[in-house]
Amino acid sequence: MEMKRRWIWSLTVTGVFVVVLLIGHLPFGEGWAEASVTLKVLNPRGEIEPPQTLAPAPRVTDLAGKKIGIYWNGKQGGPNFWNAVEELLKKRFPTATILRRYGPADIGAASATKLAKEVDTFIYGVGD
Repeated sequence: MEMKRRWIWSLTVTGVFVVVLLIGHLPFGEGWAEASVTLKVLNPRGEIEPPQTLAPAPRVTDLAGKKIGIYWNGKQGGPNFWNAVEELLKKRFPTATILRRYGPADIGAASATKLAKEVDTFIYGVGD
């Protein structure tokens, strides 16, 4: 066991000596700035074009007499929530008509176009 300790001690002292010698050869003094390295970081994904931005549709100023669509993705518990929303809308806007639609979370262009022709405005909701 004693031999093992001496061997570890010798390696440690040798390692420290080597480190001290190496540090003595590094350019930490004057001229350090000239010896430094400059790195240029590149984006590995390249140039990414931003998606097309669209102006938001104008807001409906009054919901009285309007057709209001409710679109949701059919998740469990949704009917309870949308029943409450529909009840509140009917209380506040008794002349409004509520249309319910459901489908996948991604409504898709065709479904959105069809819904836009049926209603004046809509509420979009998804579960999870």
